Amino acid sequence: MRSKQTGNLQTGNRNRTDSLAGSPARRGGGIADTVSRRLMLGLAAGSCLVPVMSPPALAQESLDEIIVTGTRVSNRTATESLSPIDVFGADDLQRQGPTDTNDILRTLVPSFNVSRNAISDGSTFVRPPTLRGLPPDQTLVLVNGKRRHRSALVQLGGGALAAGAQAPDLAQIPSIAIKQVEVLRDGASAQYGSDAIAGVINFQLKDDAGGGSASLQYGSTFEGDGDNLRAQANVGLPLGDTGFFNASAEYVNADPTNRGLQHPEATAGAPDPVMNWGDPNSEAERLFVNSGIDLGEGKSIFAFGNYGSSKTDGSFYYRPPTLDHAVNGPTIPIPGQTTGFRFTDWFPDGFTPRFYGDLKDASIVGGFRHELDSGFRYELSAGFGRSQLDYDLKNTVNPSLGPDSPTSFYVGRMVQEETNLNADFAYPVEVGLASPLNIAFGGEYRRELYEIGPGDTASYAVGPYAYFIDARTGLPTGLPVGSNGYPGFRPEDSGEFKRDNVAAYLDTEVDVVEGFTLGVAGRYEDFDDFGDKINWKVSGRYELTDALALRGSVNTGFRVPTPGQAQTSSVQTTFVAGNPNPVARGTYPAASVVARYFGAEPLTPEESFNIAGGFVATLPGAVTLTVDYYNIKVEDRIAISGDFEPTAADQAALAALGVPGANTLGLVNYFTNAFDTRTEGIDVVANTSVDVGEGTLALTGALNYNRTKVTDRDETVIGDTRKADIEDMLPDWRGTLTALYTIGPFSFQTRGSYYSKWTDTGSYAQTFGSEWLFDAEVSYTHAEWLTLSVGVDNLFDNHPDRVYTQADGTYSYGQIYPDSSPFGYNGGLWYARLTATF
Repeated sequence: MRSKQTGNLQTGNRNRTDSLAGSPARRGGGIADTVSRRLMLGLAAGSCLVPVMSPPALAQESLDEIIVTGTRVSNRTATESLSPIDVFGADDLQRQGPTDTNDILRTLVPSFNVSRNAISDGSTFVRPPTLRGLPPDQTLVLVNGKRRHRSALVQLGGGALAAGAQAPDLAQIPSIAIKQVEVLRDGASAQYGSDAIAGVINFQLKDDAGGGSASLQYGSTFEGDGDNLRAQANVGLPLGDTGFFNASAEYVNADPTNRGLQHPEATAGAPDPVMNWGDPNSEAERLFVNSGIDLGEGKSIFAFGNYGSSKTDGSFYYRPPTLDHAVNGPTIPIPGQTTGFRFTDWFPDGFTPRFYGDLKDASIVGGFRHELDSGFRYELSAGFGRSQLDYDLKNTVNPSLGPDSPTSFYVGRMVQEETNLNADFAYPVEVGLASPLNIAFGGEYRRELYEIGPGDTASYAVGPYAYFIDARTGLPTGLPVGSNGYPGFRPEDSGEFKRDNVAAYLDTEVDVVEGFTLGVAGRYEDFDDFGDKINWKVSGRYELTDALALRGSVNTGFRVPTPGQAQTSSVQTTFVAGNPNPVARGTYPAASVVARYFGAEPLTPEESFNIAGGFVATLPGAVTLTVDYYNIKVEDRIAISGDFEPTAADQAALAALGVPGANTLGLVNYFTNAFDTRTEGIDVVANTSVDVGEGTLALTGALNYNRTKVTDRDETVIGDTRKADIEDMLPDWRGTLTALYTIGPFSFQTRGSYYSKWTDTGSYAQTFGSEWLFDAEVSYTHAEWLTLSVGVDNLFDNHPDRVYTQADGTYSYGQIYPDSSPFGYNGGLWYARLTATF
């Protein structure tokens, strides 16, 4: 159900892959650049207005524990909510070593997981997080209560849980722009529309009309690589007497890391390392703006948006100069020459393709709010978001073109665009109960477009040496087709794919009697390509005593395949363990000729049924404790199938069906609904704050148990290995314990994070042991405006267990640690940060 943008009416067999998904037209910023220019002009205009504008008449309210996610009732706190909600303020986000918002949330929320997969094609550029062990696109992301557009990347790598998902890119939201993050850990499709099966993450932007802050952070790993620099700034400006314009900017530059050994087949003259197991090289600039004006008489207008640009590059697998290698082995006959041609003539030490991603991300949202004296409120809003990802590949060849091949290629483009129109209404009605019945209702129109643009002709061309007679052996042979590492997107797989949907919802909440709150919500969705569906949710909270309350919910969910999932087609170069030669793996839409040949059925929407229940307690010592159980059943999950290995007869049959390059396909998979799952878990969160000596000690503990089981599957599509990775690739247990002691100008923070064992069957057939990681940060504030912070993440330099596939403790090609590790494998990181507030 791909809908609801608005949060509230607010009053204040992964065999290793070199390559990935489908993508679109040649360079140029398109609409992203247009939005960028408009936002930059708005920022400049706001800056010019400062000298002539008076301070705002209305002071900003502190929202500390006030929530706007999961409820449409004003002034509800997190502990009063009908569903579990984690609330993190700006200080929680800034007091961190990581520079990526994904990693910051992983540190704070135990049920939130994200890994850093090396050599994973597009997943290197857009990392796929999971909440409660469910795919990235089963978590709805909101900004200021409005739906955030998805990334252009459809994940074909990124781990077993992410394969096939398309979700927003959280890294595009800089931490300095965020006032508060609310993580709703409950299904909410009936309230917000599709994607809210695992939960909702709502980023509320800063809205100060004055002051600001700037920070500069530098860090490096204990190994001395991965140097990273982050510069951030936030400024609040008055907009007239009753408005604000708040802007946040971020620049990040990070060097690559390497935790592998030299490739065992690298020559003496090859670089060391010849390929990287670690983080990529990256650079990014991001801008977020948020604004609003109180027009008086209960009326206000608002607008916010962003523009981001990031460039990332990482290595693919090394192609050694050996005769048995698929690229460098065959000898191409050249008229007039007796020796013929091999690519070692160009690359005597072999070569490592380098993959480049150029990501542009932009959005703009605006609207009008009005609250009448009667309490009736309405909001009209419109929003547009665009994500664009361009691929380039360098230091490689299209082997089938032989000596006519270039060594650099434009691979193609992917674009995701979303337009949303929303009308939301709310009215408290006196019904003779303990509180008015809050009735919220509204409608939404949504259009999304997914575009795939072709790469250079040479990047996908089937050259004359796709089949020829080897000059050295005299035997028939062939060379791989397309830019080696990631063949370009072909014109026949390109195009624009659109979808429209409309939705209407009703969301009610009332205190039936003192201490008992009941909420009932329903939502109707109608998609032009998948029909309609109604979702519902019933939730409640009952106070047994002033110190103990029970809460629970039952709800359904409905998520339609995205146009990207329905259309993505890609042929990737893959390396299979134990085989030194690259294998062409094709990933195809369910409706394609290839997928149907291997038994694929048309994609259908996935449906969920969620049950949750728990309690909120206030214990002696001012300890707040919440315990919540959840059970999420998802039928017809959308993902990528296991791999099929085409026989020579299959290849011939596919060629007869007109499939380009069919004779080169070594593996085939496709998008499917071929399995169901049940995810069960428990979240425990406790916090308190006590005076210790002359200072204050704040303690927060969070524990998550999460377990997913595949309850039904088509075993011909989802094999045992695929099933095992879906069930076991994440730790069952994750926990954090954070202590923050503040005394005078000093603050001391320590955090312990626990990860239980996990198993990666598809890549390593190995279970990796549990780990504890510890972080520490010390800060000193001078004159209440300048703060120096020094910290260490992973203080004891812990790493996951080494892979043991080979006798020397490495997996293949020099890998030491599993890239499916839920906490990475870079080891310790130190950093220093200087922050000025004004």
